[in-house]
Amino acid sequence: MLYAENGCASCHGPEGRGDGPVAHTLDPRPRDFHDAAAFKRGGEVEAIARTLATGIPVEAPPASGVTGAPQRHQQGIPKFDHLSENERQSLALFVISLHDPTRHGALQP
Repeated sequence: MLYAENGCASCHGPEGRGDGPVAHTLDPRPRDFHDAAAFKRGGEVEAIARTLATGIPVEAPPASGVTGAPQRHQQGIPKFDHLSENERQSLALFVISLHDPTRHGALQP
């Protein structure tokens, strides 16, 4: 429920494969939660919850604005600091539950 309510699926897709409806517009592409090796800040509950609390800003390449002038903006994972620590940990557990144990580097929940 938290995953759906907080817009996670718009980037990561309903099944967490990094194929949400806006994923094709993002660079870098959203993580595929099925690949445990994709978690650069750690795949443990605490590490994922911390990432949700702090976000991951990514400098995006220039994009043309309404005036046609290049605009720089931040993208990446936004801060979910409006969620409680318990909610962030619940989201982390959900993400971990999506790991495919047959993929290289899979972590155990």
